[in-house]
Amino acid sequence: MTVRQISWPDRIRSWVGSCLSEPLYRLFSLVPDLEVGLGQHEVTTITQVHGPLAGRRAVHLTDLHLDRYQPRHDRIVEAVQELSPDWIFITGDLLNVPEGLPHLFRFLANLRSVAPVFVTLGNHDHYSGVPPSDFSRLADRHGITLLVNQTAYIPTGVGELAIAGVDDPSLHRADLSCVPPPAHRRFTLLLAHAPNILDQLREHHAVDLVLCGHSHGGQWRFPGIPTFWLPPGCNGRIAGKHETSRHRLYINRGIGWSFMPFRYRCKPEIGVIDWVNEQAGARAA
Repeated sequence: MTVRQISWPDRIRSWVGSCLSEPLYRLFSLVPDLEVGLGQHEVTTITQVHGPLAGRRAVHLTDLHLDRYQPRHDRIVEAVQELSPDWIFITGDLLNVPEGLPHLFRFLANLRSVAPVFVTLGNHDHYSGVPPSDFSRLADRHGITLLVNQTAYIPTGVGELAIAGVDDPSLHRADLSCVPPPAHRRFTLLLAHAPNILDQLREHHAVDLVLCGHSHGGQWRFPGIPTFWLPPGCNGRIAGKHETSRHRLYINRGIGWSFMPFRYRCKPEIGVIDWVNEQAGARAA
């Protein structure tokens, strides 16, 4: 594994984040109905041209921060079910405190009844104090695939979907050696929590699409004021599509909240990835 040196500003911000996270979530857990701007979500569709996967669909969720099961989580499950995905991908920040584990896996089990679920870890999962081995044990029990610097391969009859999942890039835990080499009729998807994974990818990494979260889309968007809340690891990227000459990344705004249970002009997001053939892609363009 390649070990990256964490800068002192990032170390300080991560330390402050981990110190503030638990007491704030415990404080707001005393008033569980105090949530503003989280009740309604938006669905965003990303179209990918790849003939061997044409007609397949995936749903992307991120930043659950699920320490207490709420009615809105049932609505998310219902919305995902209506979308009829073949696979569900979740890119980290699953919870904040250990007491959230039963609530989290209730939600994940409900999603697993819809389609296979693939999960990676985020910074708050490490802040929570829950050992990765506990996440792994519970994931196995519920039939959920946890990817920590690992890759899962799904044959599709005429091709293959490779799902590479890395540990949190914002804490410099991502090991991109798990990304497989290119192969004929293979589509390689990279699941990573933080957008700075785009800066760690190199030309030889044969990744067709990167899905991540972490930013919450800024969480609060005030007219005329630039986005001021972005955690370390975003590198200025807030939401939506970002590209380099070789790689494409999509940042999902997530469905949870960080530090305070409020979103303003920044609705929770469910991402949909639809694969089409070249003819359909040309018509859409």
